[in-house]
Amino acid sequence: MLFDVINYWAVFVTGILSLVLGFLWMAVIWAKPYQKHMYGKNGQEQLNVSKADKIQSFVIYIVVSFVTSIAFAICLELWQAGGQAFGYDGERLSNAFWFTMLLAAGYTLPFTVGKKVWQFKSWLVVAVDTSYEIVRFTMLLLVFWFWT
Repeated sequence: MLFDVINYWAVFVTGILSLVLGFLWMAVIWAKPYQKHMYGKNGQEQLNVSKADKIQSFVIYIVVSFVTSIAFAICLELWQAGGQAFGYDGERLSNAFWFTMLLAAGYTLPFTVGKKVWQFKSWLVVAVDTSYEIVRFTMLLLVFWFWT
């Protein structure tokens, strides 16, 4: 079965690393410009968010991070297996990298660009969110590639 080939320790680690990377990316590296363009002039201080809502958001994001890691692990396994059937080298890291970038573009761009198109956020928000996803998917690839 497909779920039998997943390295669940790698899923756990990449789920946690996604949270760490997200914190560093949004709250440390890009903190001031991101918060200004995402939340307004004063950043998150304008939002009246309870502690319970913050905890709920954190728990939801942890679950989503693990789901993303599982989905990526399955996609990578299917892509590697497809190499034999479709004539590409599924054992080359460079090929897996381009597959990962295609996957990241196809599944994250609609959401990140949607912030500009539908929520009227700045292109800076789109750039920070998109670059985070590129780095995150690259991290997922490297962990799953070398751990499994």
